[in-house]
Amino acid sequence: MDSTELAIPAGPIEAAPWSALSGTEEYRAALAEAFAGVELGAHDRLIIEWLAGWDSPTVATLASLVIRARKAGGAR
Repeated sequence: MDSTELAIPAGPIEAAPWSALSGTEEYRAALAEAFAGVELGAHDRLIIEWLAGWDSPTVATLASLVIRARKAGGAR
């Protein structure tokens, strides 16, 4: 599952994206997409799992920010 299959916002978010993701498995998938290719340690994985327990708007916004930041960094 990637960001095209998940409803991770691709641009600036003006309001809480309540319907972006549904349930912990999608939250985990969104975070996995956001951090794909990043070497993770045990504590990193612990924090990502903790973040997956948050609500849909928080996880969707965080995943969107990380994905957009990575794209912006690559454009420089």
